[in-house]
Amino acid sequence: MSVESWSNHQLWYSKTTTIPERSRLHPLEPIGVGTPMVESLTSYVARLAAAHRVPTGILLAQEVAPQVSRYQGNQHQGLSRWFFRVFFNDTGAWNGMGIMASEPVHVLEARTKQHQLRFLTLLSWANVLPSRGLLRTNKAWCPVCYDDWERCGKPIYEPLLWSLQVVTTCPFHQQVLWHQCPHCQRLLYPLEWNSRPGFCSRCQQWLGVNSILTNGDTSVDASPVEQPDWDWQIFVVYSVGKIIELAPALQSPPPFRNLALAIDLCIQEATNGNAKAFAELIYLSASVPGEWRCGQALAQLGLLLRVCWCLSIPLEDVLTGQVMKHQPLSLKVLPVTQQRRKTNRRFDGVKVQMFLEAALSLEPPQSLKQVAATIGYDPGDISRFFPDLCHQISARYRLYRQTIKKS
Repeated sequence: MSVESWSNHQLWYSKTTTIPERSRLHPLEPIGVGTPMVESLTSYVARLAAAHRVPTGILLAQEVAPQVSRYQGNQHQGLSRWFFRVFFNDTGAWNGMGIMASEPVHVLEARTKQHQLRFLTLLSWANVLPSRGLLRTNKAWCPVCYDDWERCGKPIYEPLLWSLQVVTTCPFHQQVLWHQCPHCQRLLYPLEWNSRPGFCSRCQQWLGVNSILTNGDTSVDASPVEQPDWDWQIFVVYSVGKIIELAPALQSPPPFRNLALAIDLCIQEATNGNAKAFAELIYLSASVPGEWRCGQALAQLGLLLRVCWCLSIPLEDVLTGQVMKHQPLSLKVLPVTQQRRKTNRRFDGVKVQMFLEAALSLEPPQSLKQVAATIGYDPGDISRFFPDLCHQISARYRLYRQTIKKS
C-alpha cells in the first residue's frame, strides 16, 4: 500500500470509527430492566463487586463512598469504623426514591457507563409515593427462585420487588419470602461487607431451599400462605410489578397532584364525596382520605393498594393520573388480613421489651409472629428495635417445633 493510500485509509478510519468512552468499572448490565422482576440497586452493587473479584465493602469504600456527598471529608479516610457504622446502615434506602438512592445511582452510572440504573430503584415514583413503610430494613428472598436460577445456570440476583415491605410472597412458587438465614439464623442487611446474591453475608452459606433439605433440617417453614392472604399477595405483587415494569416508559416522573386528584375522584365515585365513609370502606382513620385528597399527605403504598383492591382500579392508573370521572367501579371487600386500621401510635420500647422478655419463658413457646400479634406491633418493627430478643424467641420456637416433629 502506498503512503498516499495509507494516509487516506487513516483519514477514513478516523472519520467513521468512534471509540466508546471507557468505564472505570466493569460495564455490567442490570438484569430485567423494563420487567416486573428487575433487580434492585443493592443487588447490582453486589454483582458488580463479584465481577471485580473484590468484597462488596471494598468496592463501596473505594469507588462509591468517596463520591457520595455525605461520606466525603476528613472523617472518611480509609476503611474507618465510622464508615462501617454509617454507610452500611444506609444502603437499604438505595432501592428507594430519595437522595439515598439518587446519589449512588449517579455515581455508579458514571463509573459503569450503564445509564438505566435509576430503574433499579423507585426514583421514578418519588413524587407520588412516600418513603414511610415502603422498604424493608433487612433482606427477603425466595429460596426456590435461587435454586431454580442456579439449576438453569441463570444469574443469581435480588429483584427490586423483594425489597418492598408489601411483598411477602413469591407468586411463581407460592412461597413465603425468607428473611432469616436458615444456617446462622441472622437477619441480613441489603448490603454488607461480604454481600453476595444467593449467599448469606455472615456465614457464606447458600440461601436456597435445597441446601436445607440436603442437610436434613426441617426447622424452616417453607409452606405457602393460605387463602385469602394468597389472593391479596397475587394482587399486591402484580400491582407493584406493573409500576416497576412501567418506570422506563415514563417520559417524566408523575407529578404530586396526580395522587390527590385520583383519590378525590375515588371518594366522589365510591361514596359520593363522603371522605369519612370512604375511610370506613378502606379501614382507615377518618381523617386520612381527606388529607390525601387535599394533598396534605401521600398515601403509603400498602394503604393505596387497599384503595385499588376495593375499587378495582389499577395502581398505575392512580399514580399516573389515569383515573377517569364516572369510571365504572366494582366495589370489593378487603381480605380479612387487611381489615385493620393503621395507627400512628408511638413505639413503646419499654413495654415491648417487657413483653419480649416474658415471652422467653412462655410454655409452650410462641413464634415471633404470635408474640407480635399479642403485643399489637408489627414483627418487623420489633425486630428492628430488639434483634437479639427476637432472635432468642425465634430460636426457642424453632427448637420447640423440632422437638414436636421428632416425638
